[in-house]
Amino acid sequence: MATLPETQQVAVKRPELHFTAKKNWINDPNGLFFDGKQYHLYFQHNPNGVGHGFMSWGHAVSTDLVNWTELPIAILHGDVADIFSGSIVVDHENTSGFGNGSVPPVIAIYTAAAKDETNQSQAIAYSLDGGATFTKYEQNPILDRGSKDFRDPKVIRYESAEGSFWVMVAVEAIERRVLIYRSENLKDWTELSSFGPQAATAGIWECPDLFQLPVAGTDELKWVLIVSLNPGGIAGGSGSQYFVGEFDGTSFNPDQEQDAWDSLEFETLKQGRWLDYGRDFYAGVSFHGLPVNQQTIIAWMSNWDYARELPHGGWRGSMSTARQVDLVKDSDGKLEIRQCILGLPTAEETEQSTVNGEGRIELGSPALIELTTAGAVAEPVVVSLHRSDDTLISEISVESSLIQHRREAGLVSHELYSSNQRLPLPTDIDELLVQIVLDHGSIEILAADGRRSLTDQLTGEAVPAYAVVRTADGTTANVGVQTLRIQSTEINA
Repeated sequence: MATLPETQQVAVKRPELHFTAKKNWINDPNGLFFDGKQYHLYFQHNPNGVGHGFMSWGHAVSTDLVNWTELPIAILHGDVADIFSGSIVVDHENTSGFGNGSVPPVIAIYTAAAKDETNQSQAIAYSLDGGATFTKYEQNPILDRGSKDFRDPKVIRYESAEGSFWVMVAVEAIERRVLIYRSENLKDWTELSSFGPQAATAGIWECPDLFQLPVAGTDELKWVLIVSLNPGGIAGGSGSQYFVGEFDGTSFNPDQEQDAWDSLEFETLKQGRWLDYGRDFYAGVSFHGLPVNQQTIIAWMSNWDYARELPHGGWRGSMSTARQVDLVKDSDGKLEIRQCILGLPTAEETEQSTVNGEGRIELGSPALIELTTAGAVAEPVVVSLHRSDDTLISEISVESSLIQHRREAGLVSHELYSSNQRLPLPTDIDELLVQIVLDHGSIEILAADGRRSLTDQLTGEAVPAYAVVRTADGTTANVGVQTLRIQSTEINA
């Protein structure tokens, strides 16, 4: 597959709070796992250029989810198949037989995607050095349905009263179905059930994930199934929806059965549960090896609507911040995911101000802005982000029931990039806290105690030089600003 022209290269400042590869293309996070000391991030990577192609698994490690050290390619594409998305497990009991008796094998389960696009099957590779290097299983594939769109295996260890076994969720993308399989040894798989199509189905289904989360304030655990889809996301193009329910080791049963919607209308789509309401939060998956009360996800911060055509600086693509997740009940008693950004560096002293009319905030470095409004907001509170030459990058509008983020085209000429994202807010909040994380090239907005998030790229832009906060007569906003500074790393320098 050909790469995109290098002539699109421009001066793009690297983010400080988000992972980027040293060079070339990246997309979906793969095989996230925690080994007790380090977080491992594998990712779709083109070792040969800034376009999507020659898909392999890149690899980086971190101790704090912000400072990442990029390591050599973990699994390289072959002559016949690319290495598409998948997951990693640590086989502590050596059920696979790949272990050597001294260290548990690290097993990667991935999609072997035929380069001629005739077939997608599931394959495995094993590592005996903690996930640094992998050996492909000689008898791959381990699961082949003869399908062109069977991909993205996520494997978990399921614990039951009768014993433990491996469970895989993967998709038949065009059919909008999640297939569930069981194995005792990671090599031989039996199909158990399928889920879907339900809820948003305007686009193909991809990158499923199945894991447990605690319900805040209780001892209850529930199962969550994430399904990404493209197009048909809540903000247009790529998006990630989720379902809350029960899993008994055989089938996933959502708390709320939903019809399939092939609509692209916002009013229809907002009936679903979405991990994020922005344009750039896709293929988010959880870490293997973390306790259920520390479950954490990372997503690809881009959108297939325009990802292949964004300007680049010899590298293209970045990951979202890492977000710890749990479940909370909404005003109707339904469970929804709550997110908390992890790994933000120690902030300098918070600068607090009260705005009644207009106030200016000096920025220029990665920062966390916290905006609080008390009671109903009769007129929107507007936060506009500007370059040093006073031109507008984007604008955030905060109302009692809705947050909007409108971004200008900036350096991006693609017709679908300039856009306005809408974030409906819960109706059961008295005081609205909006957290805005700004880094070079991105904005992440969390609101309502993390029950809502909106992630957008600000492609090619340095952190805004300053922001202006405007309130209508009679409306007061309390604003806190923290500068976020980290020590430069090999990757983020």
